[in-house]
Amino acid sequence: MHDPAASPELIHLPEAQARRLVLAQALEAGDPEGKLVGRLEREQIERDALAATGDPARGEPLDPKAYLLARTDRLLDLLSHRQPALASLQQPPAWQAWIAWALPLVALVAGALIERIDNPRQVNLLSPPLLAFLFWNLAVYVLLVVLALRTPGPAKERAGWWPRWFARREGGLRGQVARRFHQAWWQVAGALEAQRWRRILHLSAAFWAIGVGLSIVLGGLVREYRIGWESTLLDLPQVHAFLSALFAPVVALTPLQPFSMDELARLHFTSGSGVGREEARRWVFLYLALLGLVVVLPRLLLAAVAWWRERWGARALAIDLGDASFAPVLGRVRPARVSLLLVDAADARTTVIEQALRQAGGVPPPADPREAWTVLSTARGDVLQCRAQAAPAGGNGPAAASKPAFWSRWLAPDAPAKGPRAPVDLVLLAADLPLTDAALAACREPALPVVWLLGQGNEAEASAMLRRAGLAGEVLPAHALPTWREDRRLHAALARQLPPYKAPGMERLGQAWRQRAQGRLAESMCLLAAELLLAARETHQLAAEPVGVRQLVVRGEREAQHEARRDAAAAIAARLRERQAANDARLLSLHGLDGVLPATGWQPVLPQRFDVQQAVHEPQAGLAGAASGAAMGAAVDLMTGGLTLGAAAAIGALVGGGAGLVGAALKNRRTEPGLTSVALGDEMMKALVQSALVRYLAVVHERRAAPETQRWAAMAEAAVEEEATVLRQLWLETRAEPAGPAETRLAERLERLALQLLAQLHGAE
Repeated sequence: MHDPAASPELIHLPEAQARRLVLAQALEAGDPEGKLVGRLEREQIERDALAATGDPARGEPLDPKAYLLARTDRLLDLLSHRQPALASLQQPPAWQAWIAWALPLVALVAGALIERIDNPRQVNLLSPPLLAFLFWNLAVYVLLVVLALRTPGPAKERAGWWPRWFARREGGLRGQVARRFHQAWWQVAGALEAQRWRRILHLSAAFWAIGVGLSIVLGGLVREYRIGWESTLLDLPQVHAFLSALFAPVVALTPLQPFSMDELARLHFTSGSGVGREEARRWVFLYLALLGLVVVLPRLLLAAVAWWRERWGARALAIDLGDASFAPVLGRVRPARVSLLLVDAADARTTVIEQALRQAGGVPPPADPREAWTVLSTARGDVLQCRAQAAPAGGNGPAAASKPAFWSRWLAPDAPAKGPRAPVDLVLLAADLPLTDAALAACREPALPVVWLLGQGNEAEASAMLRRAGLAGEVLPAHALPTWREDRRLHAALARQLPPYKAPGMERLGQAWRQRAQGRLAESMCLLAAELLLAARETHQLAAEPVGVRQLVVRGEREAQHEARRDAAAAIAARLRERQAANDARLLSLHGLDGVLPATGWQPVLPQRFDVQQAVHEPQAGLAGAASGAAMGAAVDLMTGGLTLGAAAAIGALVGGGAGLVGAALKNRRTEPGLTSVALGDEMMKALVQSALVRYLAVVHERRAAPETQRWAAMAEAAVEEEATVLRQLWLETRAEPAGPAETRLAERLERLALQLLAQLHGAE
């Protein structure tokens, strides 16, 4: 865990809750495959915890602390039935309870069992065991002062060797979870555990001193101490000075007095003077007082301080939710904020980035260049943001002669930032090879992973340049994003370079990205389907006499009819162009493009095959039919040599006249009297479908890839020809029932054709 003091996501929990939470996280990290608690069970636990504490998907704010505790309770309750040994880690180990009093008791007994100080027949005033014990405690006090004055390091350094020791222990799956728990617990509660051990050790040292004092007293009860001193290196004045300094605390705080120089001279073992019991008693009282003042009281005070710190620390242990161990758990439920730094290296391919990001969320860059661009957001609260930074000119490569329109329009690099900038997750670099030193410096400064959108140059060479520059990341060729359909390559590359804890949020953003693309495709196809169905129902009515003998004979009548039909066709074509222009503007707006669709050098060829419906003069049609039938009957008479006696001609006239009358009547039923209807034929409708698909391909490739309209047209023509029968049936249905479901069916058919063409152009997804 990183230093909690520097983290904005600290929570404070009592020791019991903290142990449970750390154990739950150890189970999450140590059992990723869900062998102890299955993945489906964990997902249900998380859903229940979200429902109990607040679900961002329902617009409720997420309380990470409450959510983690609710999840922990449910997870450990389930674990306690399956793995009681693991679940028992949520409680402090039993040995901590008895070692807190057993170790001081052992120290007391060990000190009391000392039967001699140095020599059973005589006691040295310079007793090495006693002096070593006293000086050891003084050294401990000095060390504690030094540690207190030292600036504390990061939590990982303060954790000491305990986590590393636990990390080296081996075991199965349960052992791995337990090992992770112990390691994480010492990182979270290392200070608390240190205070606990300090309390025990200080108390043990005090009890050891009490035991030593008891040993001295008990020894004085059963034998008479012979007090004296001897030394090879120290003379009498030096011994006197040393003992005066040693017993200075006792003299300052008690009525006891140390030995004078004359007394010390008499107490030398070689002086030959007798030493009375009074000197022995004074030595006992001096050493007991010294042990009490130097060891017992300070150690008891330090133990009390450690106990107070232990109790205070156990009330609120700091846990950093920004640690990597919490990232997968919180990342699945909390909103993720992904921030990109777009570095412009004077590459015209930045239009590809512009199109991809604009189409991701349908949000244009902000008008204020100092604001961050919120590209995309989700219902759960995930946000994809970016800000731009132009790489300064200079270096060993080509410098920027002029800024691309996207960057100069969106973000001025010299504009002061408005407010504090959000932390950046990765750099999105747009550049060609060779890359300038200035551009490399712009990528190195934030020390973040790089996704390089390479305009021109070799991908392997660009990857090698990143490695040589010491930059982590990957290279994505600009030609790999020819349309929205390939944008998933971009957000997949972004997801691979993000911190793991943001992966779930980026997945939700990517899903929203794809859903918006699918919705835009469906809306585009609905626009084109509505346009085509209007064209299929498009008719132009002309005032004209029913077709009769006169129109067939009189040249002026025929030419007038042809001219009227040409005018009708021109009017229909004008309305088609008007609707196409309106739909082109809507398609461009849907895809984040401004202006009009650029000229592609290809225009659809509409075969002039209109469907003309004109009324027929029924009596003249009957007479014409009768005449035709009579002629055919007469031919039969001639062939039979007149055997039918003219009956064949009469029957032919009757049948032909009747057929002519019936045919004219049926034809006139579809045409209003006195009007001629001009509509688009099936061949013209096929050409319009082809044109609609080519226009869509031009829109989705705009600012991303070079147009290939001739190739697109050939592919669209072949695809439409395969669907000719289905399309013809749709035209008939929509003409017969304009309010029917033909539009939905046609939109689905067009969507399938568009995806088929994109797959043929750029490969399967």
